[in-house]
Amino acid sequence: MTHIRLDNIGCRILAGLSLHVDSGQAVAILGPSGSGKSTLLKVIAGLLPASGKLYFDHQDISKQSPHQRGLAYLSQDLHLFPHLSVKRNLWLALLFGCPKGINKRERIRQALIQARAEHLAERWPTQLSGGERQRVALARCLARQPGLMLLDEPFSSLDPANKQALWQELDQLRRQLGMTLILVTHDPLEAQALADRVYNMAGGQLLSHDDPAVPAD
Repeated sequence: MTHIRLDNIGCRILAGLSLHVDSGQAVAILGPSGSGKSTLLKVIAGLLPASGKLYFDHQDISKQSPHQRGLAYLSQDLHLFPHLSVKRNLWLALLFGCPKGINKRERIRQALIQARAEHLAERWPTQLSGGERQRVALARCLARQPGLMLLDEPFSSLDPANKQALWQELDQLRRQLGMTLILVTHDPLEAQALADRVYNMAGGQLLSHDDPAVPAD
C-alpha cells in the first residue's frame, strides 16, 4: 500500500494542484477531455516534469525516475509488444524496478492467475480479443506488485459486459492486495464501481464531486 500526497503541483494545465490519498484507498477523477486528468497521472508516474512536491509514504519522490516509484500505469494504449508472447510481455515488465533475486516465473504465473489470464500465457497479442488484451495488460501491472496503480481510462473501448466484469475483478483484487488506486475516467458508473472517493476536475483543479460549479462533460 502507498500513501500519496501531492503539494502545489504545476504542469501544463495543472496550477497549484494538491491531493491526498490514504494507503489502500481508491480515488476516481471525473472530467472532460482537456481538464488535466491524464496530465495528473503522468506527473504521478514520473512521465512529465512538474513543479511542487510529490510524496509516497512521506518520502519525497519528485526527482525519482518512473521505474523507482513502485507503481503501475495502465492506459488506453496497452503497449503490448506484438512480437512477444503474453508471458514474454510480462517478463519484460519485470526487467526494471524489481528487486534482485525475485522469482520472475512465479510472479508472472501469479499475476496471470490474478487477472484470470493464465490460459493466454503462450498466445501472441494479435491472437487476443479486446477483453483478453486488457486482462494481459492488467496482469503485467500486477506482476510488479505495485503499491499504487494508476488507471487512465483503460476500459473505455470494451463492451459493457467485459467492462463491468473487469471492474468487479479489479475492485476485488485491489482490496485483496491492499493497493492504492487512482483512476481517471469520463464514466460516472466506472468511478462508482471502483472508487471510495470521487473528484471532478475542471481547468486543472480538483473539486468535490458534488460541487455545482463543475461543468458537464
